[in-house]
Amino acid sequence: MPYKMKQLLCLLLVLAAAVCPLRPALAAGVTYMPDVTAEMSDAAYWADMQEGSRDVILTEEEIRSFNQDTADREGTMVMDLRTAAETFDGEERNRAIRASATADAQYYYGWTYGGDGEKADWDYFEAMIDNCEDPNAEKQMPVRYGIAVERTVLRVFPSPGPILDDPNDPDFDYQSLSAVRVNEPLLIYTTSADGQYYLARSDDCPGWIPAEDVALCADKEQWLAAWDLPSEDLLVVYGNKEYTDESLSHPETARRMLTTGTALELVKDLEPGQLVCNRSPYHNYVVYLPVRLADGSYDKQMALIPETAKVSVGYLPLTMENVAMVALNNLGDAYGWGGMMAVEDCSGMVRTVYSCFGLNIGRNSDWQWKMNVEKIDMAHMSLEEKQLILDEMPMGAALCFSGHEMMYLGKVDGKYYVVSTVSSIISPESGKTLRTRDVMINTMDVKRGSGKTWLGALNMAYMPCYAKMEGKSYDFPELQWYHDGVAYCLRSGALPALDIDDTFGVGEKVLQEELIHALWVLDGSPEPEGEEDMTDAEAAAAWAKERDILPEPDEAPVTGAQAVDGLWRLAQSQGICDQEDGESLAWAQDAGVVTEEDGAFDPDQPIAREHLAMLLLRYSELLAEKAE
Repeated sequence: MPYKMKQLLCLLLVLAAAVCPLRPALAAGVTYMPDVTAEMSDAAYWADMQEGSRDVILTEEEIRSFNQDTADREGTMVMDLRTAAETFDGEERNRAIRASATADAQYYYGWTYGGDGEKADWDYFEAMIDNCEDPNAEKQMPVRYGIAVERTVLRVFPSPGPILDDPNDPDFDYQSLSAVRVNEPLLIYTTSADGQYYLARSDDCPGWIPAEDVALCADKEQWLAAWDLPSEDLLVVYGNKEYTDESLSHPETARRMLTTGTALELVKDLEPGQLVCNRSPYHNYVVYLPVRLADGSYDKQMALIPETAKVSVGYLPLTMENVAMVALNNLGDAYGWGGMMAVEDCSGMVRTVYSCFGLNIGRNSDWQWKMNVEKIDMAHMSLEEKQLILDEMPMGAALCFSGHEMMYLGKVDGKYYVVSTVSSIISPESGKTLRTRDVMINTMDVKRGSGKTWLGALNMAYMPCYAKMEGKSYDFPELQWYHDGVAYCLRSGALPALDIDDTFGVGEKVLQEELIHALWVLDGSPEPEGEEDMTDAEAAAAWAKERDILPEPDEAPVTGAQAVDGLWRLAQSQGICDQEDGESLAWAQDAGVVTEEDGAFDPDQPIAREHLAMLLLRYSELLAEKAE
């Protein structure tokens, strides 16, 4: 090629690169949800948006204190295994397990399938129930102490047989309860009748675990020495999956899969020139891996973890950026109900992410909610308030609705972004149910099967690491002044939402028919005598006319004075107020329906929906007091 032609070609390439910047090589060919870009897979992208995202939230000492508080708190299901009773009644445990297994089987019977693709009959479940009983159980039995040697799961029944809701979908097995990582400690109780499973308790969940995945320690001291170590003596995996190398000389530690949150003892006392797994340990961390000997007992052997692995000496510093980083390490992973297939489900992912910082939190979102942390109940919250809350929500917060939990990332161009492992959504392209089964980033305008967006369906928000303890304060979002009133109206239907996502119409004026409907609901939604098949609006209008509550409804906005007058007339009809004459506003102020908090209240101006909501709430409280 002539020299001048080469110069021209180089110039064209430079110009093309300037006009069309290249995306990172990592993004080439990757599929994203709508409004998600390659840059969003980087935690720094989100951290740069939020002030304080690189500040340490809790120290190691504070985390230990928080963990103890969580274990002591009712409802979290987190257990401090170190302080558990060391003996138990094996006969009583057999009876209790059989009863609970029977109840579980009755729940699954009739709509689930076994591994053969056929409906699971009662014989299928009865065999699993029978296997729950330990034939060697005694009245007084010692707790055994186990260490997981493989990444495994706790199961509902001591059986490899699946419990499927779809015979063509083996990747969703209701047998799975909770993931167990390599080197995770377990309390071991009874053994299944066939000897293949142990009834175990991890720090977050009880269940049956394959005996081959557990090594039994000689005593409690050996068990504690395997895992109950200072942070600086641990190597913590924060990557998605890391593996030890293949080794023909040391097969018992070769190709061991180490998932997010795995914590292993570091070896620090190697002799000069000492070989590990038949080679020198240069550019490797040396750790002890738990090993199950032929008789099922525990041993530990040295293994190598490469320097390039996503691991940390000690638990990671607890910052919002680090939380996001660990979560985003899982992008593209499969969804694993109950931790099956060596991956996590939605709440399991949140638990696993925070374990990289030394936090012990509950297995399920309902259990996590019971922790003593900053939280907001978003049930019956207007869409407008949810948006205001999310505008101030810290990165890494857990957001929940029935059936799903996600981690908040931030807001870009008016859209709220989360990362989670998702089983299904309504496809943005086809409008049909789409099996995603994927860890992904998406906006919260994604829809559920009900037609609601994820944002509209939100009912809980909390920060798993914003521990409420002495000396700690956080910039956590606060509820709006109208929250309780709007929540009452959405819950009771006094002022219904304006759309499926609970847009309340904050700031919008109230129409007369809306006020009449609200007053009718406060009166118990009575049906007019002799009338049938009336709509709520018709029934409310007839009731108002009969009680002389308000004039015929029209499209005019309701003033503050009209709203108070309607409540005053209702109070008279319900025996709350015996004033037949006088001023309704004076009554409302004396009764606490209108308070000093309503500084913007103007009797002569149209009343906003959220302002009326507060008046309706306070009136409902008067009714409750009367009922007492």
